[in-house]
Amino acid sequence: MFEEIKVSSYVALLIFAALYLGGSSIQFMFLFFKRNTLSLQILCGGFLLGLFTFDLLPEAFSRFNIIGILTGISIGIFIMILMEVFLHKNRFLHKYHEDTMYLLFLALLIHSIPTGMTFGMSLQAGQAINYGLLLAFILHNVPEGMMIMASIPLIKGKNKLFTFFCTAFSIVIGINILIGLNMRVDSTKWNTVIMGITIGTMGYVAFYEFLWKKSKYLSKGRVALYVILGMVGMHLFLRFIPSHH
Repeated sequence: MFEEIKVSSYVALLIFAALYLGGSSIQFMFLFFKRNTLSLQILCGGFLLGLFTFDLLPEAFSRFNIIGILTGISIGIFIMILMEVFLHKNRFLHKYHEDTMYLLFLALLIHSIPTGMTFGMSLQAGQAINYGLLLAFILHNVPEGMMIMASIPLIKGKNKLFTFFCTAFSIVIGINILIGLNMRVDSTKWNTVIMGITIGTMGYVAFYEFLWKKSKYLSKGRVALYVILGMVGMHLFLRFIPSHH
């Protein structure tokens, strides 16, 4: 058990570094975009759309039952709607229009459940760590760090809040990996529904929070340009690293 905790903690630390790398790159891009937060968020919406098109959807519909996926998507969208209602009623959380930030973070946490458990299960039975697989798993969290940083509004303590989210996210993934290391049954139905929930929650954030809400304040041409750039960037990123699934 101690060895499993050690491995999951080690991976969680590397994930924290990957998230921070993504956040730091967004800080640089923020200057390139002349401190235009909306443009950067539309770009990140393009990243999410690319993640859907080139990673999540192909995997979901090739590995899992479509009915289970659609059920999970419905549950995921329902969770997001409930969460948004809660945020609107909570004046403290809604103070700086941070809905996108919280909804994205929740979606990423849900996404970490199947990915973390699957990675943990791949390390069961004392198998040697596949460092290529480990590198792919770690690097897949760089875009997540970019999206988290981009979703945080320009408020005092932005970097501290980003650090808190990265820490919490890394810990949750570490816990999911630990669960996967100790899981003895691979439930296809469970994985199918969780994958569907992941698609539903992240789809809600991508299409509604990032693209629909933010695009109202920019010209359609600029929105299309940033979305295409984001999708192409994600496609190239995914092409140059092996799949961790």
